[in-house]
Amino acid sequence: MRNLAILAVILAAATSWTPAQRPNVVLFFIDDLGWADLGCYGSTFYSTPHLDALAKSGVRFTDAYSACPVCSPTRAALMTGKYPQRCGITQWIPPGSDRHLDAAEATLGEAFLAAGYRTGYIGKWHLGERDADHPRHHGFPWTFAVNRAGQPSSYYFPYKRKPGKRGVMTKNGKKFTVWDVPDLANGKDGDYLTDRLTDAALRFITAKGAAQKPFMLCFAHYAIHTPIQPPPALVPGYQQKAARLGPAPKPIPGTFGTTSRARQDHAKYAAMMENLDHNVGRVLEALRKNGLSKDTIVVFASDNGGLCNLRKRPGPTCNLPMRSGKGWTYEGGIRVPFIVSWPGKIEPSVSMEPSITMDIYPTLLDLCGLASRPKQHLDGVSLRPALDGKAGVQGRALGWSYPHGHGSGHRPSAAWRKDGWKLVRFERSGLTELFHLAEDAGETVNLADRHPERVVRMSKELDAWLGATAAK
Repeated sequence: MRNLAILAVILAAATSWTPAQRPNVVLFFIDDLGWADLGCYGSTFYSTPHLDALAKSGVRFTDAYSACPVCSPTRAALMTGKYPQRCGITQWIPPGSDRHLDAAEATLGEAFLAAGYRTGYIGKWHLGERDADHPRHHGFPWTFAVNRAGQPSSYYFPYKRKPGKRGVMTKNGKKFTVWDVPDLANGKDGDYLTDRLTDAALRFITAKGAAQKPFMLCFAHYAIHTPIQPPPALVPGYQQKAARLGPAPKPIPGTFGTTSRARQDHAKYAAMMENLDHNVGRVLEALRKNGLSKDTIVVFASDNGGLCNLRKRPGPTCNLPMRSGKGWTYEGGIRVPFIVSWPGKIEPSVSMEPSITMDIYPTLLDLCGLASRPKQHLDGVSLRPALDGKAGVQGRALGWSYPHGHGSGHRPSAAWRKDGWKLVRFERSGLTELFHLAEDAGETVNLADRHPERVVRMSKELDAWLGATAAK
């Protein structure tokens, strides 16, 4: 008993740091980044050396998922640790909508702010258009370049578009669109949005007096969402690379008459990827130069899968071997890159532990020695065991509800993953599919007719989950 008591004291001391001793956090949350878009996940067309190095320095998750195949719901899940339908956000928020993240939600930012952290938010928010919905009111007093919509007007200075019929707002007598990116008035032709956001991140990390408090920075890049507008100088090299691949293969036919890009060969998308990777590298280098690498947890994730289909037109990327992409509850729409690095504290490895967006909240609290908030992050679990090379939650099931159509051609669906199996059910068409992900991660063989009893069982579990989480 005495040894157990001593062990308890040691473990408590290991995680009960004073505020000044707690680690910093940089959370990169990328827009529309597909599972196969990084070299460390298999891409040979895109160049991502800095992200590949980050993966080698930490834990790369192979079976990580976004909470939804589109942005706003997943971002609600990131902030709250809850399935997005619990927050009443099941679809991306269009211009003019009154949908927003409720002020009563205790967010990830608020948890870190209450713990004495200096918190900051850069980039895409997409959780409400009103001033009251801004991240500064959700735990991030310092913000930069947060617009009111789901994408930027442009990646090129001045990052605006002329007000038209949609998305027009007025402030101080001036009209602007919800897509315009603020805080960037001082610039010049040729200034690129992803570079400018990173400039701001470096200022936040190295701010005068910053060492007095640990910091938590949520860096939500607009890249690599449309419009596909890369730095022009990077494009020719990928055009040449694509030409060396030979003629493009025919698009892949998909569900409901859709088609998907059959290989990664989009030069402009690849150029945007290279610039994104370069800018992640700039942040990592700033941490190193300022002696912060060993004191900073770096998390890298995406809000949904890559955009590979637009109904009957291929999108700009390819998610193979995963099926389909953004907007779908197939693996290509919800399986995403996920990397956690903390040099000296987390041993580099590859984890096959299934995880989902809501897990980021409790995992960061756990790693930083902060009290968990189980009444808030209801659906997330700490991934600390997986990061320590141990087994995680046994028999954990994951669910998805996307009860809307989408520009990709998707029709309302729900999905359920458990014990290596996955059920995908299109709610209005009657199509139900069953896949054994352990042997068929690409969801190429529908086993529903061969395992009717499993379909019935998993359908009942899916229905129970939909009811319990108030899915609409």
